This record gives sequence, structure tokens and C-alpha cells, in this order.
Amino acid sequence: MTAAWPTADDRLERGYRRLLLAYPRRHRRRHGTEVVTTLLEMAEPGQRRPRASEALHLIGSGLRLRFRLPAGRPFMAVAALLTALVVGAFGAAAGSWLGAQTFADLPDQAGMARLTQQAGGDETLHSFYSSSPWTAEAAHSFSRVDGVWDAEQVRQRLTADGWSVSGFTPVTGMSGTRDEAGSFVEVPLNGTRFTAESADLSIIVMGWNPAESSSIALRSDVSLLAMPQRTAVFLPLVVVGTAAGLLAGWLVAAAVAYRMTATPPGRRHAAAALWSGALMVLALPAVALYGNVMRVFRDSSVHEGSPLTVHSAFTPGEYYPFGPHWLVLGLTVAGLVVAVAATLAARPAEQPPQPTVVPG
Repeated sequence: MTAAWPTADDRLERGYRRLLLAYPRRHRRRHGTEVVTTLLEMAEPGQRRPRASEALHLIGSGLRLRFRLPAGRPFMAVAALLTALVVGAFGAAAGSWLGAQTFADLPDQAGMARLTQQAGGDETLHSFYSSSPWTAEAAHSFSRVDGVWDAEQVRQRLTADGWSVSGFTPVTGMSGTRDEAGSFVEVPLNGTRFTAESADLSIIVMGWNPAESSSIALRSDVSLLAMPQRTAVFLPLVVVGTAAGLLAGWLVAAAVAYRMTATPPGRRHAAAALWSGALMVLALPAVALYGNVMRVFRDSSVHEGSPLTVHSAFTPGEYYPFGPHWLVLGLTVAGLVVAVAATLAARPAEQPPQPTVVPG
């Protein structure tokens, strides 16, 4: 006698099959039908959807299987831990990038010209935007001043326009020029530095006047650095991104490990070598990203300038004292290519079709 399929509401069966998506595909292929059949047999008459206790049990059991590694393979455990750490670094970068999308936009060229005029500048000599492997983008401008630059007058003007202005910090410096005879001379400068903040932007203003004792007539000048303020959601997004990356990295490593166990020895060794190579290639980018994570949490309270971010490590620059400026980004791309090759090499062997047994 052939056992009849349990009769139940179609919605109940679909609900159980959706919950089984929490399990790895290898488990669903082997035991999915059996599990659904058992659950339908145990269902109460007229039941239309899985009970909450059943849903929690299935999801929890499925996630445990997804995180489980093949037994008796210490190399895979080490590889899974390293993979989780590497992907966690990229998760932190993703969270940092999302957080940076909440920063205010920098002023455009016209906006920087207006800010420079507010800061007492007259003739803008140079204006540009810059970023680094550690910080978000900032805007700069340098301008000549018509007459003597008056820091107090600039502060009053910015305060009237709604800026919150800090106290003054005196600074000194030297400027090189040539006198009427063509000889090079150094002119002492006296300057003042202060910061101003609006709702979403910060600016650092620094103005210079020639010392009164100077025998050379120089025009005063002022420089301006504009940068976005870090928003309240930035650090939580970095934390969430890091945690999500660690979990995702372990899940990916576990999935690849099971694929390798079902792979013929030749391809298995090639896949393991490629996976090890990908981890080595991605090691330097991961270290750079974790270094930026450390700076974001350790130095942000004392850092003056554009906000520290994690994903800025991908910005071409001298992050390391060796290699080209695109080293971090180039190694990241190369490592991801090798990781994809390892996953493809770990393709399981085709299983021969199983004979169909008809109950007699």
C-alpha cells in the first residue's frame, strides 16, 4: 500500500516551505519533503498557517545549520574565522558609506565664493575639493583681503548669519617674497584661527596679516576649509555594518566549506588554494578598514577637519608607505575576483540520479 500525502490547506504547506528557506539548500534537497510531510501530519485540523512556536523552531534550527561547519576539518574553521573578519571589515565600510550619505552636501563653487566673502576674502585665488584615505571630502578656498583682515568683524558677520563661532586662536608664520632689489626675504605674519558651525556644516577660518614691523608690503589673506558634520546615525551604522559583515562572512565560509566537501579532490584542493589566496590578498585592505574603524571611534572627538570615515580607505592615496596610491582598492578588486574563482572551483560533483522505489 502506498502512503497518501497528508491533506492540508495549501497555505499551510506554502508557509512551511517558506520557513524551510532558513535551512541550507543542501538540507532542503535531502530532507525538505520529509520535513514538510511530517509537519503536515502533525498539523491540527483546519490549521491554515504555521504556529509561532513551529516558525521559531524551524528558523532557529535552519540558522544553526547554516552556521555549522563540516566536522573534523580544522582548516575550514580557521578559514571561516578569517573570512568572517575580512567580510566584517567590508561590512564596516558599507555601514560607513551609508552613514556618509546622511552628511550634508558641501557648498559648490558659488557657495564657497559666498562663504569666502563672509570670511572677509576679496579675490579668490584658489578653490578645490579634496578627500583622503581617512576622511570625507572637504572644500578649500584661498583668498586675498582688501586691507587688513579683521577676525572680530568676520566673527560678528558669521554670527549674524546664524553660525556658532568658537574663540580665537592666535597663530604665527612666515611668508617668502622678494624686495625691490630682487632679494628673497621672509616676512613675519600674525594670524587668527577659529571654527564656525551651522546645522550641518563646519568651517575653519584662518586669516593672516603681515606683522606691523614688516618692511615689505604684503596683502593679507584668508583661507577657508568647509566640511560636513557627522550625523548621529553614522557610528551605529558602522557598528551594524561590522556585525552584519562578520555574520555574513561566517555564513559564506560555511556554505563554501560544504561545497568543498562535495567536490572531487582535485577541484577541492584548487578551491582551497584559491580561497587561501583570496584571504591573503584581502588582508591588507581589511587591515586598512579596521584601522579606520579604530580611528573613527578613538580619534573623532579630538580630530579637527573633515569627519573620519571607514570607507575612505578606498580613496586613492598613500595609506601605506609602500605600493601605488590605488593599492587598497586594487587589492580589494583582485581579492574578490580570486574569491569568486574559489567558489566556482568548489562546484560539487554531479550526483547520479537516484533510482525510484515504488512501494509494492
